[in-house]
Amino acid sequence: MTSTADVSILIPAYKPQWFAQCLDSCMGQTAAVREIIISDDCPTDAIYQIVQPRLADPRIRYVRNTPALGLAANYLQCARMATSGWLKFFDDDDILHPDGVELLMRHATGDVSLVMGGCRMQREDGTSRDKLEQLPPLTRGMDYFLHTYPRTPITLFSRMLVRRDVMDQLLAEPIPARMISLDELVGLRACLAGDIAWEPGMVCDHRDFSGGYSRNVEPEVLLDDLAYVTNPHDHAAAARLAPASALRRWRATMVRKYARGVITKFIQQRDHAGLRTFLGHLYARFGLLAVRCALSPRLIIKFAKSFFR
Repeated sequence: MTSTADVSILIPAYKPQWFAQCLDSCMGQTAAVREIIISDDCPTDAIYQIVQPRLADPRIRYVRNTPALGLAANYLQCARMATSGWLKFFDDDDILHPDGVELLMRHATGDVSLVMGGCRMQREDGTSRDKLEQLPPLTRGMDYFLHTYPRTPITLFSRMLVRRDVMDQLLAEPIPARMISLDELVGLRACLAGDIAWEPGMVCDHRDFSGGYSRNVEPEVLLDDLAYVTNPHDHAAAARLAPASALRRWRATMVRKYARGVITKFIQQRDHAGLRTFLGHLYARFGLLAVRCALSPRLIIKFAKSFFR
């Protein structure tokens, strides 16, 4: 008899369009997973109608949220419901390759707290590209945190496997309800808890489509999203996991990188009112660092050009 892997697949569901394909891919894993948890935020019963004929599978646990929780809170609810030592978050429109969990779980040993795998990015125009970073098979978490992450960010829950204690710590902390980059926050906190393993095989397909929540441009939401930088920094500083000077440099680099990406987005959309609001909030929170973010010569040129497009 095949033993059950100590892993929970967690699906915060909202969009029914591709959900049946997503769920079937999770149910058809070569690894015998312990449970598949579906937390349903859909405003209609469309997700339930897909789940209902599959409820005979004892691995499936389903809950309907009334009212809806929102994306970040729905992810966190899935984690609270999980009973396994390893958590495999999975987006409701992605496809998990048949051996995806098996490939990731073979690295879940020793001091590893996070495993990442390859991912095929599916575009709306029907083309695709493989997201395969050149990473070592195993990296000390703090080394990844301080040196690798600013160049190679941890993104996409669907290709990540997280050790349970990382989420247990986060569940006890205040997480912004409308946070976009929860995957990056979880990944960074995992870096502070152990080693990072890299699986070079392709573990999933991810729909890289426009219109998703990650495209949100509300200034307040974008500022709250910086919790993915401030939370790991504050945790590492409080626990003295690295020299304070190194952590300050990391925080400044990450805030500057994120802010310049957001500023570019506002400039491209010629949303000057949104940009002013964002910069005002950024300055209120980060002071002179916000000024240095905004005064990039490249951004100033882009801003000037936006008036003539």
